[in-house]
Amino acid sequence: MTNEQIERAARIIAAALVHGTTTDPAYEAARLLDEQGLLAAAPADPFEAPGRNRPAASPAAVAALADCRRAKKIADDAQSLVTDLPGAPEVEAAGGEVKFVVHPRSLADWKQWLDRLGIGDARGRSTGAAMVVHCTYLGVRARLVGYGVPAMYSERNAAVYGRRVRS
Repeated sequence: MTNEQIERAARIIAAALVHGTTTDPAYEAARLLDEQGLLAAAPADPFEAPGRNRPAASPAAVAALADCRRAKKIADDAQSLVTDLPGAPEVEAAGGEVKFVVHPRSLADWKQWLDRLGIGDARGRSTGAAMVVHCTYLGVRARLVGYGVPAMYSERNAAVYGRRVRS
């Protein structure tokens, strides 16, 4: 503030204290200063304030943002491409990765998912309730999560090898 603005602000504050109509003189002074345009609104972005410089984004941050955008677009497009596949698919993107969550009814359903995503013979990791397979789908990191798949493999192995299935 220049000296003229300081004097003007002081007169407005004095008038608010002496002639204010509310029980809160500080609020009254602030309101009058704002009405006279002497209170500047804080910028929405703190780096837009005078004398502040926005730091340049790191190459890793720029790459991560591009990955996230690409994954989001692919997830949006994949939603319509996988609706005909079994297992009530849910497709979402997070952290630059597309995640397909399915509930296959059989190992044949699971095989359809592996084939559609081009995973083929990839090995998955069992979490007990689900099988998780990490892969790449259309150039983006992807994860296929099949709920109930470990139990189906266990039942198949029991039938093939004559073992008892754990319950």
